[in-house]
Amino acid sequence: MLKNKICLLLIYTLIIIACSGQTCAQRQVSSLKIEPFPVKKTFCAEKIRVNEIFSPDGIVVKKGNLFVTDSRNNDAMIYQYSLPGFHCIYQGGVKGGGKDEFQISPTLCKTVSDKVYIWGYTPFLIKCFILDNNHMSLEEEIKLPISDRIVNFMNVVNDSLLIYSTFPYKLNIEKVNLNTMQITGQILIEQKQKELFFDENRGYLAANDSLIIYAYTYKKQIDFYRVSDMKLCKRLVDKTVVPHIIVNNVKESKFCQRELVTGKRYFYIRCPKGEKGCFIEVFDYSGHSVAKYELDVLLYAFDVDEENGIIYGYNGDVFEDGFLKYTIL
Repeated sequence: MLKNKICLLLIYTLIIIACSGQTCAQRQVSSLKIEPFPVKKTFCAEKIRVNEIFSPDGIVVKKGNLFVTDSRNNDAMIYQYSLPGFHCIYQGGVKGGGKDEFQISPTLCKTVSDKVYIWGYTPFLIKCFILDNNHMSLEEEIKLPISDRIVNFMNVVNDSLLIYSTFPYKLNIEKVNLNTMQITGQILIEQKQKELFFDENRGYLAANDSLIIYAYTYKKQIDFYRVSDMKLCKRLVDKTVVPHIIVNNVKESKFCQRELVTGKRYFYIRCPKGEKGCFIEVFDYSGHSVAKYELDVLLYAFDVDEENGIIYGYNGDVFEDGFLKYTIL
């Protein structure tokens, strides 16, 4: 009888160790202090007026083109502009149930690839487009095994993996192999409370071809995970920033990091700045602080043209007739 109890206890212990292995491994990673930014600059926006009427909720720069999504305009949900002249090459994408129409609001998947990935034709379909002399042509259609869930922060990695957040159901991060259509990895993010929007561990997700970056919303913390095994490999923290969250009160809760964009060289975090404007904090993929840019306008959506050193953004409350442009180099 005693032997049986010992065996059962051993089995339970092994199960607990196996289930918590990922969490334990993550806790073993030492936190590093966020370095001071060696470069700090202040910029004022250049306003770029265009003829189209829109309300962008997504912006992506690819090969001299600016792509925009507008979920409010059911007759033209996708726009393409050539840079730097902002000539509108394409506007279209109708919301509906027909072929090539959007059943849900379109999303421009994040990727450091030169290809353009658009989700939203159906809840389980991504279309991949290639660019040739500003002409966008369909390369393939990718059917997803996640049609029963809403997903957020969709990132296409190495043109073969999809990494996304399971928010608003959970905070976890999952990886899908687009060749086999199998979920091949998961990062478990601890949930602290029922209201996920106000959870201390909620964050913004982006990835390049080797690393997954997770920037927390309410605390100054950035986690780095390897794409290959989904393991935490580095954590940056500013312990002087104390989370201030009042559940169900957006105005009184303090947001630290609100958006995350990955480039081929750096990644960029948009941070609030009092009543007006915002900061763009720039890091390299080793976790070193590169630059901190103070902008005079809060950007609701933005992307960075690293090659030409330009931030493109939008804020309809400040300038609804076009884009905001910041030349940072």
